[in-house]
Amino acid sequence: MLRNKHTFKPNSFLGSISQESWDVLSAHWTTHTYQSGQFLISADDEHTDIFFILSGAAKVTIYTPAGREVSFAAITAGDSFGEYAAIDNAPRSSSVVASGDCIAASLGSDQFRNLLLSNSDISFALHKVMVAQLRKLSKRVIDFNAKSADMRLQETLLELANTQAHEQDAVLIERPPTQSELAAYIFSSREGVAREMGRLRKAGIIERQKRSLYIPSVKKLQNLIDENS
Repeated sequence: MLRNKHTFKPNSFLGSISQESWDVLSAHWTTHTYQSGQFLISADDEHTDIFFILSGAAKVTIYTPAGREVSFAAITAGDSFGEYAAIDNAPRSSSVVASGDCIAASLGSDQFRNLLLSNSDISFALHKVMVAQLRKLSKRVIDFNAKSADMRLQETLLELANTQAHEQDAVLIERPPTQSELAAYIFSSREGVAREMGRLRKAGIIERQKRSLYIPSVKKLQNLIDENS
């Protein structure tokens, strides 16, 4: 598989490895196509393959005892998931569901661990990904104690915008998280998210375009956050 058929973020796993490492991985993995809403992995699965998103996007979810879905991370092209199970052979701790049509590649845990031992580039890329995840989790814990729910929502919207801005000020976020998903992510209530989203719409910070979320100016959203900090 030729790498130039795909575009990956520089800070993603696939975006940060060398061409030689890409050739090694792509020679061993198996590709799969998933439709929107289809599970790529399920919590408590015993298989321990690692996955890589080649195109499209997916979301990491858990389900409460009452059956409520809580989404807490988005995975886009270039990202990997399933690293923990691939390393320690423990059951999956969460599910991953396709946010739209997507293509993912999977690699057996034994093969992946062998590559980690023999390829320092792949090993270092994985370390960077896992450190970034820990930093992000630490920030969320700190923000929960130090910032209001409205501020956490604004920063989450800015984060979503920056992942798709591609150096443009106006951003259209297709298939954005629902208000319930945003509430779960920022540790707030759906009602609180709805109230702040309404206020941001009135202020011209965000707009709804059918099922998409439009942010006319990422800089304006950033300035709002800076003013409230």
